[in-house]
This record gives sequence, C-alpha cells and structure tokens, in this order.
Amino acid sequence: MKIKFGTSGWRAIISDEFTFKNVRIVSQAIAEYLKRIGGKRVIVARDTRFMTERYARLVAEVLTANNLKVLMPENPTPTPVVSFTIRHRRLDGGINITASHNPPEYCGIKFNPADGSPALPEVTQQIESIIASLDESKILTMSLVEANSKDLLEIFDPKPAYMEALARIVDFEAIRKANLKVIVDLMYGTAMGYLDELCSRLCKEVEVFHNYRDPYFGGNRPEPDEERLALLANRVKTKSWDAVLAVDGDADRFGIVDDEGKYIKANEVIALLAHHLYKNRNMKGPVARTVATSHAVDEVAKAFKSNVIETPVGFKFLASVLLNEKAVIVGEESGGLSVANHVPEKDGILACLLVLEMIAYEGKPLSQIRKEFRQNYGTFHNSRVDFELPSDEEKKKLFERFENLEQYVTDLKVVSSDRIDGLRYFFDKLGSWLLVRASGTEPVVRVYFEARDEGTFQKLNMFVKRISR
Repeated sequence: MKIKFGTSGWRAIISDEFTFKNVRIVSQAIAEYLKRIGGKRVIVARDTRFMTERYARLVAEVLTANNLKVLMPENPTPTPVVSFTIRHRRLDGGINITASHNPPEYCGIKFNPADGSPALPEVTQQIESIIASLDESKILTMSLVEANSKDLLEIFDPKPAYMEALARIVDFEAIRKANLKVIVDLMYGTAMGYLDELCSRLCKEVEVFHNYRDPYFGGNRPEPDEERLALLANRVKTKSWDAVLAVDGDADRFGIVDDEGKYIKANEVIALLAHHLYKNRNMKGPVARTVATSHAVDEVAKAFKSNVIETPVGFKFLASVLLNEKAVIVGEESGGLSVANHVPEKDGILACLLVLEMIAYEGKPLSQIRKEFRQNYGTFHNSRVDFELPSDEEKKKLFERFENLEQYVTDLKVVSSDRIDGLRYFFDKLGSWLLVRASGTEPVVRVYFEARDEGTFQKLNMFVKRISR
C-alpha cells in the first residue's frame, strides 16, 4: 500500500489503511523529516473521531522515542489552534489526528511545519519518500510514562492563548454591543468549548447544537454544507435569529445561514468579508483565492484598487500567499479562510466571528448586507458537482470527455483554457468558467462552474449533467 499525502494530509478508512501499523510508519517518517531539519518540539493533537486518543498516543510514542519533545493537548483540538500553537510556542511542527469533514469511517494525519501552514508538496514528498524506504523493524516507541520522566512530554491547554489572539483580531466589543442572537452548530467536533463559549460571551442569546462527542457525527459527515444545515435554517424562521454559525469536525471550515434561513455559500461569505475588511476595517493589501473559488472576491478587490492572487486548490498554497504577500483575506470555495496577522491555516471559528463582526459594523441584517452586495457587485451564480469515481480508469474516462468539451457544448464558445490545477475553461459569456479536477482527499472528481447570468449558469449546469452520463 502506498501512503500518499493529499491537499490536506493523509486520510484513509479506519481499519482498512488507517491502521496502528501505518500510523507508526507515518509518525516515524515525520520524525525522520523533523530530525533532518533540526526539529526538537512538536504538538500532537486530535479531533473527536473514533480512537483518536489511541492514535495520538501512538504518534507521541514514536516521536518521543526519536528524542522529539511532544506537547499534547488534553482535549480534542481545532486545526487552527494547532497552527496557532506552533507559531505561538515556536515549535518545529505539529501533527493533528483528523480527517476534517470526511465521513466518520475515515481518519487522517495532518502535518504542519514550523510556520504553522499546511505542509507544501516539497515537504510531503520528502515524507512520502521516507515512508517508501522505511525499515519497519527499526521503528522505535517509548511509553509516555517514560517520555514524561525524560521531559519529552508536556500535557497543556492551548485554548487560552488562542482565545486571546482572536480578541486581538476580531472586534469583540462591537459584537457585544450589537446584541446578536445566533444558533451555533458544532457538528460534534473540536469547536466545543471554543465557538460556543465565544458566542455565549459575545451574543445576547445563543442556542447550541451537537455540542457533545459522537464519533459517528450523527450518522453523517461533519461538513457544514447546505444539506446538513437545512434543519437549523428552518429553525431560524421560528424566531428572530441573526444567523446560524457552523464549523466542521476539526473547525477549519465554516457554514453560515442568514436571518432569513438562507444558506450562504462559502464563495459569497469570502467576498462579503473581503468587502467588510476593506470598507469597515480599512485593511490594505491583496486578496487570494484558489482556481476553484468564485471571482466575486475579484470584483471586491478591484473596487478597492487591490490585487487578486490565484493559487491551485489546497489551503497550503493560500497560506504561502498569506505569509509572503500580506493578503487581507484568503479563501477557498470549500469553506476555508484566514486573514492577515492570523494563522496561515483555515480557521472556521474566526470566519464565524468575522461574520458577526460584519453584521455588527453594518448594523443591518445579514440578508440586507447580501442584497446590497449584489446591488454593488452583481450576481455570481456558481456550483460544484461531485462525482464519486473510486477507480483511476473511471476518472480518466470522465477527464477525457471534459478534454473534448467543445463536442458537448454548442452554444458556448471556449475562449481560453489552462491547467493550473485540473482542467479549466473560460467561455465567451462574461465571467463564465468551468473547472474539473480530482479531489486530493477523497475518491471524487469535482466540477466547478460559474456565470454572471442565470441563463449561462443553467447551460453550464445542463452540460455538466450531460457530459457525466
């Protein structure tokens, strides 16, 4: 079996490929990589999935046997908190046992280097190379009792420092004064004690859902998308709630519902928050998005005479822009964002708080803010369609059909194409494009498309359905 890191770490099905043996192998490879670069201290954290305590313990046993000091949070920990702790404590890296928003049968290992960002391909390729050449009989382990006695293990609480950092980025006082009423969905994940506690402190009224550990995530995947937030969207209408705020299993992705019970796609949230940060917070600098993300944020940047930086899919590429280009906001359509002077990692908790800050600054319902945005910037119709194709042969056949796209599309003319990440086409209708690419974390091919008018959007929608048959 070949262990491969995707867009956000290594993920696999528990007891199939995600086994104790493979966790030890990956841990030893990361330990070897860290020793090569002179690493000495790392954080090892976990989410709320099945057996994550045991997996985290295995990782720590291997790392400490390699004379690396492990800092381990006692409780399940959000991915952005891991990133923050790496930077705050000046660690040499971090490992989080998580499969993020994947279904409950999955688990995974995320690795972040010393800058706190998701590991770039040049790092994960080195780790994969070490895995391929690893002699499993040479993998050492140390009991955590022994590790503790040798000062190679520290149990700590990363929460207070992270919460203080958020208070420096988000205008908590403005939120308090707005007397907001919110519904919070923690999706049985790591945001417990973080997002719910902050909202309880800052908002007039809070109703919290799924605030306990369930490794099966209620029988679903812990992803804050429109389908999974539908019941809470209906609940908004029964009482004058200002918003629904949700995060995924490791709290790096967000989901937002407005005061009218309408789900807001991440594409729109990113653009709304960019406008807010430029207008209300007077922030300066570029924005960055992935090739799969709506161009709505481009229009915002243009209005404020700022640049747009485009990257391949994967927050690791956006993190690099955040660190090197001082971007105001970076975001991706799958529900991840971060801002200047914060962690170079997706932060769903931050995203939810910034939505509250925006409502507070504007002094208007979220639905009204959305309406005014459309009046200023126009409408952006976009969608993503996922095709579950487990075999490489099936993926290849679908890609071949998209490569011959002009045989299937007769009323839209292709004006240009690129392969920055996957295969992307731009059409003659202003603002219309389509991207097809294989997921880096699941056996899925994703197709993204956008248009500025409803007619062109529906043509693209029908085309995607037709070509996939």
